[in-house]
Amino acid sequence: MTPVREFLNTWWSLEPMAQLLIPIVLLAYRLPRRPHFIARGALVLAGLLALAVVPLAAKLVTGLDTIQTFIVFSALLAVFVGAILFVFDVRPWTALFCATAGYTLQNIASGTSLLLQMLITRRASASLTEPLGTLVSIGVPLLVYGVGYLAFVRRVNVKGLLDVENRLMLLMFAIVVIAVIGLDILIKGLVFYGVPFRFLVLLRLVHPMVCVFVLFSEYELLYAKHADEERAETERLLAERERQYRLSRENIEAINIKCHDIRHQIRHLADEGTVVDGAVLADIAREVNVYDSVVETGNEALDTILTEKSLTCSSENIVFTVMAEGAALGFMAPADIYAFFGNALDNAIEAVRGVEDEERRAITLSVRRRQRMVAISVENYCVGNRSFVDGLPKTTKSDELNHGFGMRSMRSIATRYGGSLHTGIEGGVFYLNALLAMPDEHEG
Repeated sequence: MTPVREFLNTWWSLEPMAQLLIPIVLLAYRLPRRPHFIARGALVLAGLLALAVVPLAAKLVTGLDTIQTFIVFSALLAVFVGAILFVFDVRPWTALFCATAGYTLQNIASGTSLLLQMLITRRASASLTEPLGTLVSIGVPLLVYGVGYLAFVRRVNVKGLLDVENRLMLLMFAIVVIAVIGLDILIKGLVFYGVPFRFLVLLRLVHPMVCVFVLFSEYELLYAKHADEERAETERLLAERERQYRLSRENIEAINIKCHDIRHQIRHLADEGTVVDGAVLADIAREVNVYDSVVETGNEALDTILTEKSLTCSSENIVFTVMAEGAALGFMAPADIYAFFGNALDNAIEAVRGVEDEERRAITLSVRRRQRMVAISVENYCVGNRSFVDGLPKTTKSDELNHGFGMRSMRSIATRYGGSLHTGIEGGVFYLNALLAMPDEHEG
């Protein structure tokens, strides 16, 4: 027997305690910390160590039967919830998620170890010879935790974890106690009642499946509220874009009327022979023409947003090239057009602002009809590399959690019109390509 195995057999309560602590720490370590975090953490570790060692050292406990094991591990789950609340500045729902999800991940690890042990020995409760026994009891949990981290833990968004308020987490606590802890202890107890080996193996296979289902359910509970909030934020942005569209239409029309009046006044002064420097009049006319640069594509909503953005580009020395069949977008709601092209061009303008080479300060927009589809393309030069998440560029804003809705809003609009949206960078040029499906004529 190796020294490690001999130590773990003597202090047998340390192994499950450590196996529980690792996944719970993996889930909780990114959470906001309370003042004196290190001292609080040290107190928790000392308390858990005392719970594991003192009863054995004082010979108050020499072993646990089935009922005692169920009670101890259920109580320990509550202890971990309290420990998380003591160390991290979170609400009870967040602590419940971390504790129950960590417990479930630990049961997958321990159950997998026992299943592997049964398959190797071909017996229900035989121990493995060393060093294989230590390798399985320690190596398998570490492997499971690694896979669990990559497949589950790292996908848990901190903001979503902090915002969780779903009281069904209390139900998850009960499910973990009954379905995860209870089933595991029941399988261990059946070993002593002469249950056939093949049925025990089957139960050991079922147990991790139950655990994975519990983890999936917790993940869904965690993001139910987060998804609702994100959907509400997207809808709010669309409503804001619609409001901006109405204001922009009114402003552009007012500017055009004023510019038209000014040109007539200039022409009237020139015709009457009033003593005005001709060069001054020419300069004024050129300046007015900048504000009268209306884009006409055959779609009023598209004309509004393109005119607005062309004015911005003109004032910032950005070449804005448009080739658009606006009539092809007649099936889209004006607010959707404004939101889609507004977000796309805002992102392009922001990217080109960082380009110093004047020849590269350019944005190209194309809208073309292709049979029963509309192809939209936006291209612009950009500086530096961009990382992409789920096919969309990751926001460059420092507050990642509260930005990036624009791109998701555009994808949502494209999906709503039966299309798709793709982005990427090639040769220093950022491109956004979208395809929208035109409805059949009889559909209106």
